[in-house]
Amino acid sequence: MVGVTIPQGRLRQYFATPVVDFEVPQSDRLNDELEAAILAKMGSDKGIQVSNRGGWHSDRDFRDWSGKAGRRLLSYALAIADQHTLGPKKGAPPEWQTDAWANVSESGHFNMPHVHGATFWAAVYFVRTGEGTGGELVLHDPRMPGLQMHAPGVRFKGNGEEGEIALAPRPGQMILFPGWLAHSVEPWHGTGTRISVAMNLRARMSS
Repeated sequence: MVGVTIPQGRLRQYFATPVVDFEVPQSDRLNDELEAAILAKMGSDKGIQVSNRGGWHSDRDFRDWSGKAGRRLLSYALAIADQHTLGPKKGAPPEWQTDAWANVSESGHFNMPHVHGATFWAAVYFVRTGEGTGGELVLHDPRMPGLQMHAPGVRFKGNGEEGEIALAPRPGQMILFPGWLAHSVEPWHGTGTRISVAMNLRARMSS
């Protein structure tokens, strides 16, 4: 309107979805140790199928057979979860219960969209990524499909990504996100193997 000063609205971003991305320090040696333990386990265990289509998915007993390298990896996930979690007791983080498993994929393998039930934080760590294209970790917007039902293609300004976001993995990277957030892994096409470790961090609640 001519001659009228339009006030500036304050953008408030409520109901955010936290995603934590960090590099594990001195990961080269850790990855060598993890790779050796994971490939040895794969050689003696047929694994299970859950969301994976192709590839090898270990049982959720990673802590039991991954040795010092596995325990070190879990300690990083727990430390980061503590930094980003407020518990019921004066804001201190809760005690955590964990389970974890390894994934080994070759060209053409992928993971269907899924969530991690009864889990506060889900985490994934990338040991090896191989050479090739694809294989992104895709995080699916929990507001879908309602977000686009009224006006497809119209977006909220300054409100970040919408719909889904694809994260290209790199060795030594760990990503934490809420267990209720749907996620998938795109088909990877390349040479070598892709190795990752997935983790569930469950808050231990007092009775």
